[in-house]
Amino acid sequence: MKKVDKLSIREAVKHFDVSRPTLQKALKSGKISGVQDGQGTWTIDPSEMARIYQPRQVEVVKDDGKEHGNLSTKNTPLHGQVEALKERLADAEKRVAIAEALAEERGKHIEDLRRMLPAPEASQSRRRWWPF
Repeated sequence: MKKVDKLSIREAVKHFDVSRPTLQKALKSGKISGVQDGQGTWTIDPSEMARIYQPRQVEVVKDDGKEHGNLSTKNTPLHGQVEALKERLADAEKRVAIAEALAEERGKHIEDLRRMLPAPEASQSRRRWWPF
């Protein structure tokens, strides 16, 4: 099993979408846990950073030009996938709104049809199934 190295504040800021002052405040307030040595240097577990902050987008240079990379782990959703899911959710919400409007319109139509039906005759006796 590979041991995961702890991150310094500098490394955490470099790899995650957070500023140094924000990270220092989060460490001091206890929002994020870390270990401070006798000299005041903080070390933070990468999983603790991933719990609160998104990985920072970085540029990876290829032979044929620039390609945007990501320092995310397998458990961190990629930005493109999140955006695609947001679009699918918005489409689903639109379909639900349309379906609700149609259901309401059909309900009103059914009520209109019920009002058009003749009233049941009061003198009609109920037919019994049992002879006694």
